[in-house]
Amino acid sequence: MAGMHRIAPHGIALAFAVAVLLVWGLLFAVTVQRAALPPEASGRVIAVYPFGWDASAVTVAATRTEARLVRQTWLPNAVELASDDPGFAGRLRDTGAIGVYRAQPFTLFTLAGCTGMPPSLPSLRRFG
Repeated sequence: MAGMHRIAPHGIALAFAVAVLLVWGLLFAVTVQRAALPPEASGRVIAVYPFGWDASAVTVAATRTEARLVRQTWLPNAVELASDDPGFAGRLRDTGAIGVYRAQPFTLFTLAGCTGMPPSLPSLRRFG
């Protein structure tokens, strides 16, 4: 059996972890790309600016669109804004945003908009 190499169990685990991360990264990239709003969109949005931009640079760029600032996010390069003017998402991209997405409510129990839980049932009223 000279010359035969046996793959170490740690090597198999590492290869599996790398494969899972690559698949997850690809699926995440496709999901983010598909979630981006078209240029003509308006409403309440999250605008993501290039990494490395600080909160003040993001706010200055975003408010050039005459949008209403809703709130800062925990990411310094992302901000939540609102405007009902058509073409709002396109104007945000023109000011440097690398992505514009619909603002979704986020709670402790949601991750990327999914909980795995059924929708909440309407409240039941007691009669009598």
